[in-house]
Amino acid sequence: MEDRHRAGASRARRSTPEPFWARTRAIALYPLHGGALFALIALTLCRLLGMLPGIGWIIGIVTTLAIYKYAFEILRHTADGYMDAPERGFDIGDGVVLRLLALMLVLGAVVAAAALLAGPVVGLLTLLAVVLLQPGFLISLAIDGSLRRALNPAVSIGLALRIGWPYLAAFGLLFVIQASALTAARWLQHYLPPLASDLAVGVVTIWGLFAAFHLMGYLVYQYHEVLGYEPAAGDDATHGRHDPDQRVLDEAEQLVRDGHAPEALQLLRGEVRSRAVSLAVHELYQRLLRNGGRADDRRDHTRQYINRLLQEKQERRALALLREALDADPDFVPLLPEQASLLAERAQLAGQFKLSLDGLLAALRAWPKAAEFGAWSLSAALLLAERFGDDAQARALLQDALARCEDEAQRGKLQAALKALTIAPA
Repeated sequence: MEDRHRAGASRARRSTPEPFWARTRAIALYPLHGGALFALIALTLCRLLGMLPGIGWIIGIVTTLAIYKYAFEILRHTADGYMDAPERGFDIGDGVVLRLLALMLVLGAVVAAAALLAGPVVGLLTLLAVVLLQPGFLISLAIDGSLRRALNPAVSIGLALRIGWPYLAAFGLLFVIQASALTAARWLQHYLPPLASDLAVGVVTIWGLFAAFHLMGYLVYQYHEVLGYEPAAGDDATHGRHDPDQRVLDEAEQLVRDGHAPEALQLLRGEVRSRAVSLAVHELYQRLLRNGGRADDRRDHTRQYINRLLQEKQERRALALLREALDADPDFVPLLPEQASLLAERAQLAGQFKLSLDGLLAALRAWPKAAEFGAWSLSAALLLAERFGDDAQARALLQDALARCEDEAQRGKLQAALKALTIAPA
């Protein structure tokens, strides 16, 4: 989870976060700044396109998915200690929104089953419990990416107990935000003409969602120590510490503000190629390359940036960068084969199965003679068969890997997987 509106924004407060109840104004205004404001405006306008005849319902579904996907990016971004809004997050390829839909369906089914089997009183108590634990469900799904873990009530209960009474205070503030958005939407819909009311309702609805997810992310950030979560904003991002490359950052940002982005690119290119620079410099250079650099330069720097992020144990940010790179170039691979293995594994653990598969397939094309070729083929084949229902391509990968593999232990695994796919019913 993560581009920044400005490179200097990575200097986030982390050591002693301000309590969320002292930031209610900042939380309420969060959707009205930076990337969140752009997303709010763009997605509100997209909601209007849902009124078009014929294809409107498709646009409406995609827009709703994009709204919730960006809301999850806000939660992750804030949990990592970044108080600015993420600049991207409209892609829905990692499946988090679909897992959210599945989560809501399962929870709804649990409440309905409780009411049917044990009566309305038990059903109401179950509903109250689900509503009270809902922030925990969403936080778990956003941070871990695992639907199974998010559905485990022990996870949400444990999160609430570790945070203590502030969890109830945060729940109350979430209720106020959502109730305010709902009340404002009803009022606007009643008093404004149709088109204006649709726009206004879209604004307040998305505002409420973004503010709520920012609050949940900040709750994780404020209590990251008791929750065992490590924010991506490292100790070099704490308040009062100075980035060793601050002079270069200031100079490059000033050039950008003055309308001299090519000169800023040239400055940062020289720094990145001549010495080891801070992550903030890499981040700003990557942003400038994305906005106006050459594709080759961007691809080469992305490999270098991912390498540095992995060295700093910031795997979540490396995965986000890898997803973006693969979207631009399906054959993109990191610097080293072992990094491809690590990223594929971490993507699977985060529930980003499409990212893991895309990375493995790119690695297979880039390094056909790598020692990891058999393991990559096996992992990719299992993903294709189990997650994407493509047994034919899975068998093709396994057969190709068997033709190349000389390791007997690995051959046994490949043959077992191929046999299972061959005898599986069509």
